[in-house]
Amino acid sequence: MPALQSRASLPRETASSRLRAGQVTLLELREQTSIVAVEGNLQLGFRDHSLAWLGDTVMPTWITVHEGEQYVTPQRGVVSISAALPRAAAFLVQPQRPENNGFIRQIARSLSNLVRILLRSPA
Repeated sequence: MPALQSRASLPRETASSRLRAGQVTLLELREQTSIVAVEGNLQLGFRDHSLAWLGDTVMPTWITVHEGEQYVTPQRGVVSISAALPRAAAFLVQPQRPENNGFIRQIARSLSNLVRILLRSPA
């Protein structure tokens, strides 16, 4: 049974996370949020927000984001993120931001967060 993290709304800045094998996280994301697979492949699952009122009768859409690729959410909603392979995966979540709002500073912060996650994780 996969471990499940509680649903969370992310802060406005880039957030980096690491998933162990079998672990699943649910995130409530805004439209145009980027999910970047930094290490390993990710399995993303989501339902069309306009059909949310139908509940579980609508099957979720599942896509695989390969290492180094990016997926941009077309609409707001809850996204299930898990490692696509039976090993750990790391990813970045970056909400859409205004173009001229400290892009270099944002990249540096994202990379430092990723390094911190990779140094904490067991080999």
